Amino acid sequence: MQAKVVKEGPWGANAGNAFDTGRVDRFTKVKIYHGDVIYGLELTFVVGGKPQPPMLIGTKKRASQEITLDEDEHFISISGYFKQMLGTDIFITQLTLTTDENRNVSAGNETGNPFSLALEEGGQICGLLWTCWSTDCRRGSHCGVLLLG
Repeated sequence: MQAKVVKEGPWGANAGNAFDTGRVDRFTKVKIYHGDVIYGLELTFVVGGKPQPPMLIGTKKRASQEITLDEDEHFISISGYFKQMLGTDIFITQLTLTTDENRNVSAGNETGNPFSLALEEGGQICGLLWTCWSTDCRRGSHCGVLLLG
């Protein structure tokens, strides 16, 4: 039986470039680059049984937090904070991904408005995406997650 795929969001920025990991077998490592805001993510994952090269979204900064997942470990929730800064720009200021082994990677500052998404038992996050809702990504992109329900 194929599980239901659900898209959630939007959270976060009205800036950046679109990306989509597509549906992944599993994440193997996630690194969050942060400072006053979340500057970037480095995602390592497996698709079709084959490890993929790390995908860098955003920019690398000196401060980072990372997690390496066990082979049978999956992300089951995403949460964080976002706030308006620099006029009308909205930034994710804190981000936490939690696994079904009760481990997490968390980075940033808990300032602004909270967001949270936890999956039902047996569900897992099976991809991340950033979609542009206008022809100019700098004016209308939003972060979301692709979920396996």
